[in-house]
Amino acid sequence: MVSSCHALYISEILSEISYQLEDDRKSLSRLARCCRAFSDPALDVLWRRMSLFSPFIPLLPTNVLTLWVEYQFSAESLAGFQSPPMHEWKAFDAYAMRVRILYSGASHFLAGVATIRADFNVFPFLRSMSMQLQEPIQPGIRLFPETLQSLLISGPAYVNCKDSCIQTALVHAARDAPFLKHLHVEDYSYNSDRLNTPPLHFKHLRSVEISAFISPNVLRSLCRVLSQSPVIELKIELPHTNCKWDAPQSLFPHLERLEIHGTPTLAETFIVNVSSPCIRSLTVRHSRGPARLADCSRLFSTIVAKCGTSLQSLSLTISRSPVFHNHDGMAHDIMDALFPLMPNFEHLEELHLSLPSATQVDDYPVEASGWPALRRVEFMAT
Repeated sequence: MVSSCHALYISEILSEISYQLEDDRKSLSRLARCCRAFSDPALDVLWRRMSLFSPFIPLLPTNVLTLWVEYQFSAESLAGFQSPPMHEWKAFDAYAMRVRILYSGASHFLAGVATIRADFNVFPFLRSMSMQLQEPIQPGIRLFPETLQSLLISGPAYVNCKDSCIQTALVHAARDAPFLKHLHVEDYSYNSDRLNTPPLHFKHLRSVEISAFISPNVLRSLCRVLSQSPVIELKIELPHTNCKWDAPQSLFPHLERLEIHGTPTLAETFIVNVSSPCIRSLTVRHSRGPARLADCSRLFSTIVAKCGTSLQSLSLTISRSPVFHNHDGMAHDIMDALFPLMPNFEHLEELHLSLPSATQVDDYPVEASGWPALRRVEFMAT
């Protein structure tokens, strides 16, 4: 009989054991130290997901470590600094190459190392990255590896970031990460009223999320630039003031799933400018600001006109609004405006409604016989 311990000579089994311990970093660390055969699989999992740069600081070459400890990679200290030879980066690279998911926090440390090693990717096999930007990325460095598939760019909320932060980050990502599939921009307060980004070529970008505090002009420019990519999923938080789109009906021609956070008026204006003929899932979430019945009616009519032949799932959340006085009656008025339009949705299978009511609206008479494909209706009170 073959000894059961021979199974541990199979690398796939060692990897699976390590992945089962992914949330137990102490056990992974012990496993990596107990046996040379266990070391690589355990270290791969232990360093796969990193949320801090501090574990990498002791691995820096001596001269680079001194530069960080004494000068925090200031621009003056980096000017003219020569990168140590490759063999001095051996320990750093041995662990950096294991990282697949990086929550980088402030980008200053990473940008400093990338500046010193201008011709190398600091984390060459990275798949997902979250980065907090407070200053523009310098043109000559390579911050994003070509293996990157998911990128979140964020900044400290309520703090004005320099105008070119998002622009340079997007330019770098388009140049260095050609296989990027998901892009999320959040928590910015821009002190710029325009986005001067050149054409970007995200040939594989499929999912975009914009939850940023940006001006209508910047949002318009950003949407126009990203519409050149084959984006099929978009989640967007609209600013409180309306955007004036340069070219109506020109946004996101390949879109299939759309989620909008904003007032009914803002959502209706945005949907009008989406050129995709195949939106299958639409979510509109109103959480603050005015939401008049007339605004909701226009939104419903626009949804029918733009998505009536393609929509399969529709979710509408209308929260309590300062213009509402009788929330129970308003919920019924909204349904009175929406339900006569339902037969125009040829393929709609699911309808989710969250309406401003102090009581549930389940007692509303629903005649679903004229709704061609509807399988599920869900009511909730906001």
